[in-house]
Parts: sequence; C-alpha cells; structure tokens
Amino acid sequence: MVSFSTVFRSRVFLLGFSFILLALLMSAVAVFHFTPLEYSKTGTMRSGQYLLGNSTLEGATVTNRTLKLSSKNASVEVVVNGHYTAYNITGNLTLHPNGRPYVDVLSGCVTYTYRVSALDYPYSSLAIPAFVLAIVGTILAWLGLEKALRG
Repeated sequence: MVSFSTVFRSRVFLLGFSFILLALLMSAVAVFHFTPLEYSKTGTMRSGQYLLGNSTLEGATVTNRTLKLSSKNASVEVVVNGHYTAYNITGNLTLHPNGRPYVDVLSGCVTYTYRVSALDYPYSSLAIPAFVLAIVGTILAWLGLEKALRG
C-alpha cells in the first residue's frame, strides 16, 4: 500500500500537480474582467454617411448595442456587417444591431443616440497556456503516480 507521503515525494508528480494548480490559477485570472465598458453618443445627422461607434469597443465582448433614430420625415439606410436595411423614419425607431452600424442618411435630418455596453477580458490570452499547462500537468501527475505505485 502506497501512502500519500510516498506519492508526494515523487518529483514528477509534484511537478505535474504544480502545473495543474498553476493552470487553475491562470484560468481563474483569464475570466476576470474589470468594470464594464460603456460608450454613448448623441447627435444629429444630415444627408451623408456616418460610421457610428468606437473602434476600441469592437474588440471587447459587447453585451448590449442600441441605436435610437428619430425624425419627422427621413429616409436612411443602415448597414451592419454588410447587410443593408432601408427605413423611412416618421417618429422613433429603435434598433439593436449586432455590429458597428454605418448609417447613410438619404434625405431629412435624423437625431440619434447610440449606446454600447461591453465587457473587457484583458487577461483572456492566459487561457491557452493554462490549457496546455493543465494537459502537461495531468500527464506528469499520472506518470509520477504510476512511478510511485510501482516503486
């Protein structure tokens, strides 16, 4: 019968176990996020083309995106991810685009409010090395355990 002290004296097992613990710590840090990012802009658009939004938020995980358009009489085209949609606005229109909107005002004057809420995961790049460490640690721990059981 092999005791825990025998298993924990195996350097290969200790190295594998350490890798697993480090991988758990790195993966916990990878999912941590700071305060949510917010972007809001209000203005008026006349005839022309407008790209709304902030390019720095496009790399983050967007949780909510709202575009409110209002006018007495205007024609606009909204382009999101290459999909065109035409609207004749007489009153208020609320859209929830799934990407950064590009608005082409064909006629009239449009008042808009564009809001984006996002979460930034600045340490998400640690997830890949954590995965590799977990796999290597598991293999080393099994090899160390097998060596301790044979010894």
